[in-house]
Amino acid sequence: MNKRLTLLSLINFVVIAGFSANSCTIDSANTQFFAPGPDSLPCIERTVYYDQSIQIAVPTTINLQDFGAPLSFILTVDSVVITGVNGLPNGITYAPNPSNGVLYGGKKGCAQVYGTTTDSAGHYPITFNGTFTAHGFPFPPFFDGDTTIDFATLQSLGQGMFDMFVDVINPGDPCRPSLGIGSFNSSLNTNIHIVPNPSNGIIGLSLDAGRRLNGEIAVLDMTGRKIFSQPIDAVGLYNTTINLSNYSKGLYTLQLRTAEGFASKSISIE
Repeated sequence: MNKRLTLLSLINFVVIAGFSANSCTIDSANTQFFAPGPDSLPCIERTVYYDQSIQIAVPTTINLQDFGAPLSFILTVDSVVITGVNGLPNGITYAPNPSNGVLYGGKKGCAQVYGTTTDSAGHYPITFNGTFTAHGFPFPPFFDGDTTIDFATLQSLGQGMFDMFVDVINPGDPCRPSLGIGSFNSSLNTNIHIVPNPSNGIIGLSLDAGRRLNGEIAVLDMTGRKIFSQPIDAVGLYNTTINLSNYSKGLYTLQLRTAEGFASKSISIE
């Protein structure tokens, strides 16, 4: 058989089937919403080509209590649709499989994150474009029945399920120290609560530290610019009010950085 014709046939099959050199393979054994999670995702080295597969597993049900409802209330997940992402460093591409970004409840998919960036080293919070659709019995004011919620609203709730980020480092630097301010602390993240969210710019932050925490509370805009900062030195329960009413409507990232690691929450000003 003519090798050139064979190669052309293979290329045509790849194009027609919608595959590319940067397609990911779905792991049928994965059970995590994101795997690896942000706290264990390999860092992106500046000027070095990056190629990382992220597995996605959509649950069949969710509990509204995980999103701030006072009681346990189970909803059936219809679909998750991710049409794009914002916040990735320049030069880094997100390519989903399936390519339309549609995953139904109980189904699995993946995404390939790849490319080369020369952006500054730092922490890059990621926001999603898309929708989350679920159904169940009405549970006012948290749920009206069958509904579709956009991801901007879900991420602004700050409950952690849809929190995503990537870290960019200089070539040769350690990705994340095993201890210290450079490590994402999932326990710390779980104990942070922001209300109301979305807000008009006046938000309350509460933290059940359970021990002494010393560090910094900061708010970053979508470009990564720090627009607010205040020190924290707390033991046990901690509450504070943050005034962002002078800033434009949109999504922001609240970070808590301590010697035990950092936590990150999305906040929305409407």
